Amino acid sequence: MSLPKTSKAAVLVEYNKPLVVQELPIPELEPSAMLVKVDAATLCGTDYHMRHGDLAFFSKTPILLGHEYTGTVVANKGRERDANDRPIKEGDRIVWAYPWCGKCYYCTIARQPTMCPYTQMYGWGPCDIPPYLTGGLSEYMYVRPSCHVLKVADALDPHVVAATTCAFRTVIHAFERLELIGSIRSHETVVIFGCGPVGLFALATAVVHGAGQIVVMGAPAARLEVARKWGADMTIDIQTTTAEERKEIIRGLTQGRGADLAIDCAGPAAAFTEAVDIVRRAGRVLEIGASDPKPASISATNFNAKMVAVIGSLSGTIAHYHGALEFIERHKDRFDFRSMITNIYPLDKVNEALDAMERLEEIKPSIQVNA
Repeated sequence: MSLPKTSKAAVLVEYNKPLVVQELPIPELEPSAMLVKVDAATLCGTDYHMRHGDLAFFSKTPILLGHEYTGTVVANKGRERDANDRPIKEGDRIVWAYPWCGKCYYCTIARQPTMCPYTQMYGWGPCDIPPYLTGGLSEYMYVRPSCHVLKVADALDPHVVAATTCAFRTVIHAFERLELIGSIRSHETVVIFGCGPVGLFALATAVVHGAGQIVVMGAPAARLEVARKWGADMTIDIQTTTAEERKEIIRGLTQGRGADLAIDCAGPAAAFTEAVDIVRRAGRVLEIGASDPKPASISATNFNAKMVAVIGSLSGTIAHYHGALEFIERHKDRFDFRSMITNIYPLDKVNEALDAMERLEEIKPSIQVNA
C-alpha cells in the first residue's frame, strides 16, 4: 500500500501547556522495523503528570505522548514472526514491548530487563529526532527492530487491548514478583489501594488467584462501583473516611490482625505509608503505583520488629504483555473490561480527555486516532 509522508500526532511541546496536533515525518524503515496504523491509544495517569512536568527528570520535550496502544501493521521490513512464534504480516494487529538493549548487566546477567538503563521507552520523548513516531497519540507508530511484538486476537476490543499495554502488563509483572515474598493464599485478606485502571486490574487478578476476601479503597464512587461488579467483597471511599477509620475496618475483618497483603496502586506517598500500617505482623506490601516524588513517612521498625515484606515492580517484558492478553481473553465473560473505557475521544479532543482524567471523571479514556 502507498504510505503517507507524515502522521498527524498530538505533541507536548512545552510542560504545562496543551498538547498541539502536528504533522510528524514517517521515517524510512530499518531492517526488521514495522509501521503500524494506530487502532486505539488509551491514556494513563502518567500522561497528565508528564504534561505538568512532574516527570521532567526523565521525559524530554517535545513528547509524542501515549504509551498504551495497539495498531495494525501497514509496513514490515522483514520481520517474520512474533514472540509467540506466529507469522507476522501486514494487516495483523499487534502490541509491542519497550526495546530493552539486550546487552547490559540487567538484560543479561540479572535477567531484569525492565531495569535496563538503555531502553528507549515509547511516549516519553523526544519526538523531534528519528524515528519520530514513538508515542500512541499519532495516526502511525514506528516499531523499532529490537521491540518484541505479539499478534492480538481479532476478537479482542482494541481499546481494552491498549489498556493492557501499560496498566495490566505492569500488574502481571507485579504478581509474578509477589511470588518472591508469598503468593496469595485462599484464606487471605487482600486490601487494594486505588480503584483506577491499575487497581481494577489488580483486583481482577486477585479474584482469579482466589483471595479469601478483597477490600478496595479509593474514590470516586463510580470507580468503586466497578470494583464491586468485578468482585470486591468490600469497597471503602477514601473521601468519606480517615486512615485510622480504614485501619479499624480492616482490623474488624481480620480478628484484629490486619490485612495479609496490601497492594498499592494509588500513587500518593501517603498510600504507601497506609499500606505498610494496615498489614498484619509479617504481612506483605506489593508496590505498583507509586508516582509521588515526595518521600513516605515510615519507621524502619515496620521491617524488622513488625517483619513487613515489601516488593515493587516496574513495567513489563513481552511475557507480561502475553499474560495480560491471555487474561482478558480467558476471563472476558467474568469481568466487563470494557466498562473501564469510560469515553472515546478524537485526537483533537485529547486535552479535554486529559483534563477529565485528571479530575477523576474518567477511569480510562481512549483516543480514536484513526476513524
